[in-house]
Amino acid sequence: MVLFGALYTVAGARWLPQSAFVVCLLILFALVTALWMSVEDRQGRGRGGLARFGRVAFALLLVTICVPMVVLMPLFWLDSQLPVDAGVTPLLAPAMTITLISLALIVLVNGVGGALTLVRTALEHRRGHNRV
Repeated sequence: MVLFGALYTVAGARWLPQSAFVVCLLILFALVTALWMSVEDRQGRGRGGLARFGRVAFALLLVTICVPMVVLMPLFWLDSQLPVDAGVTPLLAPAMTITLISLALIVLVNGVGGALTLVRTALEHRRGHNRV
């Protein structure tokens, strides 16, 4: 989440050319998906498919609820406490946008990682039947 948000912030500030942003986004997406699959393989070993799905769905639900609370609630609180001259109000829209995009990418990582895990499991299961 933080990595996707940081990448979008750097790109939004125009510190990164668009082509470099796309390459970084693809590399970051692949790395985060590989990390997700590695953790899921290690933590989910010995569990059934439904238990693994439930664990992933619960974690994803937790992230989609907690991240906006941790990121956006303090900003909205500051906006209500500080005078308009403090300049917090213009930060709200970019913060909400980056949070939403990062959450969408996290959901996409979970979907792609889950699909790749299912394909890999099916191939391993198929190889196991061919040996017998």
